[in-house]
Amino acid sequence: MTSRIETQKTAPTKLLLTLGLAVTLSFSAICGWVLWQAGGRDYLHSREAAANLVSSLASEIDRNIELYDLSLQAVVDGIKLAEIDKISPELRQVVLFDRAATAKDMGSILVTDRLGKVVLDSRSLVPAEANYSGRDFFQIHVRQADAGLYISRPWVAPDGQYLIGFSRRISNPDGSFGGIVAGSLRVSYFHNLFRKLTYGPKDSMNLISADGTILMRAPFDIDTIGQSLRKSQVFQQFPRAQNGWYETASILDGVRRLFVFQQVGHHPLLIVEGVSLETIYADWWREVWLIGSIMLALCAITMALTVFLALALKRRTAAESQLALLASTDGLTGLYNRRKFDEVLSSEWRRSQRSAGPLALLMIDADSFKAYNDTHGHQAGDAALASIAECIANGTRRASDLSARYGGEEFAVLLPGESIEGACRIAEEIRASVLSLRSQQHGRPDICPTISIGVASLVPQVGLAPRDLVKSADLALYEAKHAGRNRTVAAPTPLSARRDRAA
Repeated sequence: MTSRIETQKTAPTKLLLTLGLAVTLSFSAICGWVLWQAGGRDYLHSREAAANLVSSLASEIDRNIELYDLSLQAVVDGIKLAEIDKISPELRQVVLFDRAATAKDMGSILVTDRLGKVVLDSRSLVPAEANYSGRDFFQIHVRQADAGLYISRPWVAPDGQYLIGFSRRISNPDGSFGGIVAGSLRVSYFHNLFRKLTYGPKDSMNLISADGTILMRAPFDIDTIGQSLRKSQVFQQFPRAQNGWYETASILDGVRRLFVFQQVGHHPLLIVEGVSLETIYADWWREVWLIGSIMLALCAITMALTVFLALALKRRTAAESQLALLASTDGLTGLYNRRKFDEVLSSEWRRSQRSAGPLALLMIDADSFKAYNDTHGHQAGDAALASIAECIANGTRRASDLSARYGGEEFAVLLPGESIEGACRIAEEIRASVLSLRSQQHGRPDICPTISIGVASLVPQVGLAPRDLVKSADLALYEAKHAGRNRTVAAPTPLSARRDRAA
């Protein structure tokens, strides 16, 4: 019964704590989901912005390359004119190079013979002595008649500038190789173009040729120009995909970035922007720390209030339980009082009736208590009753047993499920325990009065009521008193009693 009361006390507290924890976790989960979605949106916006930027740069570079290529094609077409070698050098210069690109980063357009020797220069009637037969932009056209416009690897000019070569093949009427038309573009063009852009501290922008050679990189590092990125992840998608994105650590500096790439027109060039994840999530992390700190504080306040309310509820429940216990407990003996006894007797009677099990009752009375009280005083009488109550409490060890002060010097012990034999055994143990109090006090019989016990046990049936059990135990107690006190008497069963009365 005590465990049942404790369970009733702790159940509301546990429910309140569980509810507070559930609310806190729910709000934390919602906050976490919102922040996760915000991080995803920042990532998507960064990817879209990078895609727009590389697309714009690709269009800008493609337009300039197309203009330069038109100039090269015009020279190729002019070389094929039948009378081109018969006109004056000045007129030939006008015919061949009148549409030549003249941007500041564009070099002169050169025409070489089949051996790589420069024979024409767009910026001079007398070309300087030079041979480009060993350059990649010459060799490619020797090997491939359909190479089209070729963009070379970067190389260093005599004046120390980095250049990129553009070349087209000149074919003889019979289709054989007749030389090339070549122009150059200063790498500084891309450097100036990239320098105008705004990057994060760990972002990057790369211009890469189709063979993986770095033509330009921002932030600018001269040592990276000409390095190969053939093993980078972009070439797992290109040339199958002309644009796309991926996320990986850079093979140059190890910084993890979101890379977005775009092919420059139909040319063998790629623009690749790398936006570091640190840059992408910089604002997001600030929001996470701010909102997370606020949520942590709110959660702490919520849990603190929940614990405070739970403790208050626990104290209130404990107070109510204590009041209920006081209302059902005898103040002198610590046993249950008559009201509690009547409640439990009624409920145990119904339970035994459902289970068809026996219900036993001990009615205990202190012998000659009035005389004892008159002789030794009321305080000694109260002490004697408390001692008897302690013996009764020690004699009922099951959780279902109930010991109560029935009134005055009379006590009752309810024993659910106990037969008459078992009830008599418990009664004798209690009586012996009371007798032992007298022997412990050097044999003084006036220390504590003896007790008489009436025992009754029956199975609740139709026609019987709890008062029949009490009446039967009372009759047995009367018999014990009449027989000389300090003894235990078992009551006959109701059936036996009826037979005796009939006789």
